[in-house]
Amino acid sequence: MLGQGQLKQWVRWSFLWGSAAWMMGCSNPHQETIKELQALADSVELELVRLEEPSEENAVAAYNWADSQLREFELLLEGGLVTVSKSEGQIISEVSRARRLLKDQAKRRLSLPKSAERATMQLRGLADAIASQNPKDAAGTPIDDLYIERETTLEMGIARDVIDALEETQELAARGISIEQAIRQQCDSLQTVCRSRLAHAILGSDSNPASE
Repeated sequence: MLGQGQLKQWVRWSFLWGSAAWMMGCSNPHQETIKELQALADSVELELVRLEEPSEENAVAAYNWADSQLREFELLLEGGLVTVSKSEGQIISEVSRARRLLKDQAKRRLSLPKSAERATMQLRGLADAIASQNPKDAAGTPIDDLYIERETTLEMGIARDVIDALEETQELAARGISIEQAIRQQCDSLQTVCRSRLAHAILGSDSNPASE
């Protein structure tokens, strides 16, 4: 059996442990909000990593290829000496579509990491502020229920917009590169054909000079 002193000590420790457990369970009424903010910050960082599939290098290279091919077609078709069939025109349209999908990749991949970093920092900062249970934020604004609801809605909205932009950028790059890879051989063949037609057209016009 426990002596009186041991019993008192056991009761004291039991009370302390019980109080600590109760405080842990009831420490913050906004625990779910904190978890949501942290989880969304993780999602932003994950989407930023996925942006490199496909890589910026591949996306920009595909855009440059499509842009140069369209410029070449413009030169070949200029003046009306060379014409293309409907199916050949479709090849040129696909090259144009690839360029259109890929045209903003460099700009997007420059700005989006900065937006993602800011969104992540704001989400984690807000989660830390709520978890700290400080009565005011760094600017001296009271951290009450209204503040938490307002700031959470704002920052989560911004973060979801960033995720959408990251996903869209990745999707556009994948689609553009896929078209470029599928159409490249047909495009090269069509340009060879168009050069041949242009040469024949020029030679034909040279062999039949206008009568004086």
